[in-house]
Amino acid sequence: MKKYIQFFAIAILFTLFTGCTESDDEFFASKVVTANGLIAVNLSGNTVAVSTAIPRLLPQTGGNPFDLYLTTTSNQFFFNYTLEKKNANNVWELVAPSGYNVVTSSGSNQFGDYIAAICQLDALETTYEYDTTIAPIATGDYRLTVDNEVVSIDSKNAVTVIIKTTAVGDTTNNVLEFTVN
Repeated sequence: MKKYIQFFAIAILFTLFTGCTESDDEFFASKVVTANGLIAVNLSGNTVAVSTAIPRLLPQTGGNPFDLYLTTTSNQFFFNYTLEKKNANNVWELVAPSGYNVVTSSGSNQFGDYIAAICQLDALETTYEYDTTIAPIATGDYRLTVDNEVVSIDSKNAVTVIIKTTAVGDTTNNVLEFTVN
């Protein structure tokens, strides 16, 4: 009888562990929505402005607006973009944060291999805002590439929202190439 109990316990453990996967969607609630044209990228001389004003009540085709704050309980969303410079061999290389000047008027940034744009919910809780200008220091050919996802931060036991979007303004397929003289 003791052997049967041990065998049964091993069988239960085996079933529990082989049923696990690494897919986050099975453990954490997430929702993907689409809203094109949420990120604006505009070139003015040697300066690039990257901005967004994502409405808390995100319009959806054929239905009611999607309430981002009610769904996520998050005061912040983020998206990533990169700044690259063409080297002497015509190969694009990432520009370190020391290679450009940044002025942020709303939201905030985290710097690394990419720039994480943090969109902050405004005081009236109606819009997630981000506005930053980037001015490369050295002359040369540059490329700014914007990721096509805006994601909620710290959803506090709520639903994580991923917004599939596009950049508008001076970009082509979320990419802006420009020259600094």
